Amino acid sequence: MKTFDIRPAPKPFIDRVKFPYGFRKSGDFSIPEADLLTRYGKTLCDLESGTIQPESADEKHFVAFISGTVPAENGLEKAWQKYVHLARGKRNFYTLHSSASNAAEFDDDYSDETFDVA
Repeated sequence: MKTFDIRPAPKPFIDRVKFPYGFRKSGDFSIPEADLLTRYGKTLCDLESGTIQPESADEKHFVAFISGTVPAENGLEKAWQKYVHLARGKRNFYTLHSSASNAAEFDDDYSDETFDVA
């Protein structure tokens, strides 16, 4: 795994709200991505919010990436981009049953009475 010139957080980064069982067990991240988020996530969150100021070139590049001036270049930035998309974006929810709001899509001429199953 590539080392980054970003300060590792003193405590592991955990998002219990969106990923209650951790990044590894969520099924959304690969093992290397989950390890990067766990190790550097708190620092990245603080850099994004402006709580801490960037000190190294990698941290400055990350702040530029967050502001949208440069694209994601390394695995850490791509993992953070994926985390932000999954944690803060809208998740699609699919069901096997239609809801009552879709009742207008059904054929009004269909009737169960035309079939004799006996």
